[in-house]
Amino acid sequence: MRVTNRMMNNTLLLNLNRGLARLERINNQLGTKKKINRPSDDPVKTGVILRTSTSIRETEQYIRNLDAAVSWLDAADVILQDVVSVIHRAKELAVAGASTHLDETARQALADEIAQLHDNLLQLANSTHGGRYLFAGQHTDKKPFSGGGVTGDRINDVTFLMSLTGDETKIEFEIAPGITIDVNVNVISYNPDDNPQEGLFMPIFNALQELYGELVDDTGDPDIPLQDLDNSLDNVLRKISELGGKQNRVELARERMLDLQLNLTRILSEEQDLDYAEAIMELKMEEFAYRTALAVGARIIQPSLVDFLR
Repeated sequence: MRVTNRMMNNTLLLNLNRGLARLERINNQLGTKKKINRPSDDPVKTGVILRTSTSIRETEQYIRNLDAAVSWLDAADVILQDVVSVIHRAKELAVAGASTHLDETARQALADEIAQLHDNLLQLANSTHGGRYLFAGQHTDKKPFSGGGVTGDRINDVTFLMSLTGDETKIEFEIAPGITIDVNVNVISYNPDDNPQEGLFMPIFNALQELYGELVDDTGDPDIPLQDLDNSLDNVLRKISELGGKQNRVELARERMLDLQLNLTRILSEEQDLDYAEAIMELKMEEFAYRTALAVGARIIQPSLVDFLR
């Protein structure tokens, strides 16, 4: 085969362009800090990177769900601890009010504090977290309890403003693929067959209402509802125990998701992140090869007959 100057020149330019393409690829890698910037760079690794990136984003969403669940459970736990304090104080006042030696002024002072405890309990029952009512089931934009206040010699009834059934009492967060956890406190009833009024807060409201009435009674022979307060306290402590179990479960799930996120990030880094030392070494080699090719090309492209005829 006859080799002409034109063929040599074309081959030289082709090799020079290939060298420039390799330099451009390495420079692009150094600029983006990634080994693979296009699927054509490595189709197999591209698939691994895409799947791993998707898994990382899913894990991050689960972590956000778990953080929201922890926040909701912690808020409910704080409120229920305050409810326990209200019941304990009500029991102290009930024991003090059971004495037949109190005069009317002392009994009225105890009754006034019971009324304040009732108002405080109503405020706790209508607590919000992030602008959402904690104890309203899925209707977090509606205040669950209404009523209260003293009229004459009695505390007004408290009413639960909603009718929650089935899943409406639940607020669930997905904490893993296909796994959800109910973080809401069901304040309606502990048993679906129970009376809706026999839930978490209503027995306490009723006990405080009855206690107030007994303290302002003029007969001087109060019938203090200590048993009702004890039962209510047991109910609240049971709910706190349930919340504690859920908090532990959520914390463990969160730690597991953080470990998974770390592992996936490490895998993604191994597949995608650039080894700077190797990339710089390769860049220097390609620069040397390109400069060498230019120097050799200057010797290959010699003046032709046409140059002498100009």
